[in-house]
Amino acid sequence: MDTNREKVYLAALLHDIGKFYQRADKSFNDKQNCLSVESKKIADYLCPLNEQGNFGYQHCVWTHQFLQDQEKQMKQVPGLVENVFEREMQDSVFQLTAFHHKPSTELQALISMADWWSAGIDRRTQNIEVENGERNGVQWGNQRYKKIPLYSVFNKISTKENSKPNYQFAFGLHPLSIDEKDIYPSEIKNMQDGVDELKYAALWKSFVEEFKNLPTDSFDGFAESLMFLLKKYTWCIPSNTTDMANVSLFDHLKTAAAFADSLYVYKTENPDAFLFDGKRLSLKEGVSPVMLLGGDLSGIQKFIYNIASRKAAVSLKGRSFYLQLLIDSIIQRVISHSDIQATLAHVVYSSGGTFYMILPNTAKVRNAIEEIRLDTEKELWDKHSGQLIVNIDYIPFAYNVKEKGLDFCGKNNQPIGELWRTLAEKLQNHKNQKFKTLLTSEFDKFFNEGSNKVGGETKVCAVTGIESTDCVPIDSNEDEKTWVLPIVEEQAKLGKTLKDADYILTHKSSNEQKYIKNRVKFDLACMGVHSYLFDQLELTNDDADFRKITSADVCRVKTINKINFLGAQLKGQKCSYGFQFYGGNKQAQILDKESQELRNKTFEELADNSYLGVLRMDVDNLGSIFIRGLPDEDKSFAAYSTLSFMLDWFFSGFLNTIRDKDEFKDDVNVLYSGGDDIFAVGRWDKLILFAETVRNCFQKFVGRDDISISGGISIVSDKYPIAKAAEMAGDSEDAAKKYNNFAKNAFNMFGESVAWTKEEFDYVKKKKKEMVELCSSPTNMPRSILHKLMQFNEMRNRGEISYIWNTAYFLKRFSTDKKNDAIISFCECIQNDLLNKNENYRFLALACRWAELELREK
Repeated sequence: MDTNREKVYLAALLHDIGKFYQRADKSFNDKQNCLSVESKKIADYLCPLNEQGNFGYQHCVWTHQFLQDQEKQMKQVPGLVENVFEREMQDSVFQLTAFHHKPSTELQALISMADWWSAGIDRRTQNIEVENGERNGVQWGNQRYKKIPLYSVFNKISTKENSKPNYQFAFGLHPLSIDEKDIYPSEIKNMQDGVDELKYAALWKSFVEEFKNLPTDSFDGFAESLMFLLKKYTWCIPSNTTDMANVSLFDHLKTAAAFADSLYVYKTENPDAFLFDGKRLSLKEGVSPVMLLGGDLSGIQKFIYNIASRKAAVSLKGRSFYLQLLIDSIIQRVISHSDIQATLAHVVYSSGGTFYMILPNTAKVRNAIEEIRLDTEKELWDKHSGQLIVNIDYIPFAYNVKEKGLDFCGKNNQPIGELWRTLAEKLQNHKNQKFKTLLTSEFDKFFNEGSNKVGGETKVCAVTGIESTDCVPIDSNEDEKTWVLPIVEEQAKLGKTLKDADYILTHKSSNEQKYIKNRVKFDLACMGVHSYLFDQLELTNDDADFRKITSADVCRVKTINKINFLGAQLKGQKCSYGFQFYGGNKQAQILDKESQELRNKTFEELADNSYLGVLRMDVDNLGSIFIRGLPDEDKSFAAYSTLSFMLDWFFSGFLNTIRDKDEFKDDVNVLYSGGDDIFAVGRWDKLILFAETVRNCFQKFVGRDDISISGGISIVSDKYPIAKAAEMAGDSEDAAKKYNNFAKNAFNMFGESVAWTKEEFDYVKKKKKEMVELCSSPTNMPRSILHKLMQFNEMRNRGEISYIWNTAYFLKRFSTDKKNDAIISFCECIQNDLLNKNENYRFLALACRWAELELREK
């Protein structure tokens, strides 16, 4: 990356850091603020005047001050001395960062353009943050920009046509966390519920302290680690309290940096495509300087679920993690390609086997993408014989500042949601033409070589059921060897190593084995990226081989589900540091009797002499939420980035906190969680409770019940083929989605769907509990009542008109015979329930099925 490109990227990444600093400091005219004399003097050059004749966009002054404060440390970063601190240079990072609201050079104006494109609004209007006023019907008083919190991006999402919701949920000020106390927003009703200025000051202080720990021995290591540090501390800060209070400052900074870098690369290759009038940069008509790149890994469900039951547990978790590493490797190949050289900030979204990136729309980048697509297609065919397919495509576009819409595919002034929809359609078309290129260019690979080696001494893979001569033995100490494919052996090792992993290290040098020995390695040959799992001590010991790595831009070290990633004990050379969320890295464990070491439980041990449950869940109508959910005035790339982050935070991050609760950690395993999907196995009764807990937590997270999650569970014996059980769970999930005329927001169990409501699921759960208590307590209510109630519901389903009086007669006779107040009360209660609502027959029958299985356990 050339030095001009580096400083443009860094300037855009930090261009609004002053908003954070300003809100943590005293006001501009307060003598007790942190501004130097130099910063105050330069305010006239940085800040345009508002209608009252006062400085607007005062955060630019604090941005300038931040660079002054950090001058000593940043001078240690190679290449930044001349690009940051030669203040006479018009296009130093100092100038590019601080002058973005009052630019005087093309590069300064380019930062302004990236700012507009990220925000999706015209920053040339006097849309200046004011110090008092009202937002969302709440009076905020003086210095409102310090008191308005980050409103939830889910507040204004429309789930129905013509609906205009306006919920008032907002997040508190604290570093990013997956702790339960930090994940949920609070309802904002008055100014007292807003942000405490002292919390801003405390948050800023922590940020500055951690800034000191950023690596300074390479630009790439510094810039990438800085991005993660910004994510940790600015995720909870509103980007703009006037019109972007539901978009995080981090997502605005990140997308602005991606746009600035992409615009700079395009401008370098196409200088005549831009017009500069001395203050503003604009595009010539018909120019599309950037693209939205999309990648989608299809075949995920079949890959995970389509396995034989024997030894499946040793592979399933590794197979899930393998998919995450696969997507990460493809992204890193895109980032590191010599004709692209992007950054992680270019990734708008990556979760659940899907990713989107903002990249320059140049010939070199387009050719590189085609190269990566073909290489990946070949590699996946060689490794998986068509089970996994990656679909990659892109759409060039331009942001129409005047119309506040996008120009792409020959259409002008289109909403951002339409861009996502169009790209999704292009990716779907690739799914419908699988391996089209390979079919024509490498015919023999498909029809002559065969997908697996057969003939001779073949073995059947115990996990996949595939026959091959390449199978290798695992668990060789057993009397009867278990044979699996080499790729399955690799996945099993990944799953076993994952349970103790604290860090994931990725490296792209061909000489990395010189420093990283005897590690489980994941790689795709065409990606040139190698991934390794480490525990804490393996990276922090003084003699750790990791410390000998000296690649300036090829080594990343990320913590797994731990946000504190800049520990001073990590001493790799020229590396970047960060964190990532991964759903389900910890699994239920048991002490092995022979080795006396903890190991992951098998399916039989999870079932615990009972039944095994298989659960599948996902968010309802997520595609519509992305395409049409956000109101037009809120649609921006930063807003979509915030929405994507929130979903990943919950499903890849917080889901671990739910699973680690005492009631689940020994009985439930999350095998796959990403995007909005959940696949889990466990003891059947605990898994139903887990599904309910996930649903309740998600509702609390989004702050509303019309953005919902549906799911289904299959309950089978511990010897039942897991592939079939997963298929059955998928059918149950589909049934829940179709429930009540596709109203969704439902759960399917025992073949019946119920809505996640007080009247349905809660009612079923309550009656189940009463039945179990009465049948197993000293009252000893006969269990025959359960079968009779189920029988009456079957009569109702068949249309027999006698089911009502039969029910009434039975309940009266049953309660009279028992002469027990608790039983009499129970029978009278359900009699009333059935008379008041006929559908309660179905709900009571479901409660009986649930209670019957639970009583069988007792």
